[in-house]
Amino acid sequence: MRRSSGLRQLWERALPAILALLLAACYTPPPETDSSTSLSRTLSSANDQGFASIESPLHLAFPRDHAAHPRQRIEWWYLTARVQSPQGRRFGTQVALFRYGLQPEDAAARSDWSGQQIYLAHAAVTDIDGDLFLYDEHWARGAAGLAGAQSHPWRVWANDCSITSASAEAFLPLELDCGGSGFRYRLSLNGTDSPVLHGESGYSRKSDAPGSASAYYSYPRLTAVGQIQVGDSTFEVSGQAWYDHEWTSGVLAADQAGWDWFSLRLSDGSALMLFNIRDRQDQVVARHGSLIAADGALQALTADDIEIESSGHWLSPKTGVSWPVRWRLHSASLGLELDITTLREDQELDTSTRYWEGAIDARGLRAGQAVSGEGYLELTGYTPR
Repeated sequence: MRRSSGLRQLWERALPAILALLLAACYTPPPETDSSTSLSRTLSSANDQGFASIESPLHLAFPRDHAAHPRQRIEWWYLTARVQSPQGRRFGTQVALFRYGLQPEDAAARSDWSGQQIYLAHAAVTDIDGDLFLYDEHWARGAAGLAGAQSHPWRVWANDCSITSASAEAFLPLELDCGGSGFRYRLSLNGTDSPVLHGESGYSRKSDAPGSASAYYSYPRLTAVGQIQVGDSTFEVSGQAWYDHEWTSGVLAADQAGWDWFSLRLSDGSALMLFNIRDRQDQVVARHGSLIAADGALQALTADDIEIESSGHWLSPKTGVSWPVRWRLHSASLGLELDITTLREDQELDTSTRYWEGAIDARGLRAGQAVSGEGYLELTGYTPR
């Protein structure tokens, strides 16, 4: 969710100051903020600025809907990959490119300084076998080529972090080029160009709160080939990636704090996307997801289909947040039992906002047969206790 990709957390108390600084000049680095602020203000369903709400089933069409939707307030493009070198060294990579509109517009970027779109990129790499986690963020205004989204060829970028279609004729393959201090990855991503439309044909309800919905689709099984640079070392890598694109004008109600979002590719060829929406007492108020069969068939999931609960936490020594990084999943209807574990407890991003996002593995049973999985987990809205 994203996301973000795809929901990803943005700003609350510091947001007006950050945006004012970014709008005041070609580029001004964001000030230090209180990272413990919640998502509810920025991602609330309240809409008093004229943005278009997503309140009913959609009619997504491609390639049109690969592009930006600046009539909605928030949008994100999100990629995670699990890759390894020929020698077996394992990595996880994550990049999320966010667009936040100050007011609804018809263009997601402008050549002059009149545009009202702010872009934020978060990039991270988990060197699983090298016991290292690095992350960074990039800010830019959607003006003068600093950041934006375009259609021909398709491209979204913020400063030097970009996801780009390799040709103007097709969405896939994609070229990912992103990084930060001490790391960079350049990956080519390809697969069958058949996006998975979550929820009801891409209309993804988050909870029963009015306006709590997004447009949401994924490519859960892309091949990934390229290079990862960590420090002075460069590794040729290959593996699989997950791409999300989501847009909305608000998904959280005033009494909701955040979500737990899971993406898993399973060894039987299926893929699972699942998220919890939590209130301010950390109680789950909604659960939705998708099971994507090996042949691409989609089954929408609700709380009646899946039970999932945390089975272990990691206490961050830096922020004091206790993150639920181990989980148990049970589904009688799917015949699925999974133990989900993180490959590194410290995958906390303490940037202008704070969240946990990192590589996970899963092991268990599907219809009585052993099954395993790999993917990513995102946790938002948790605060120090």
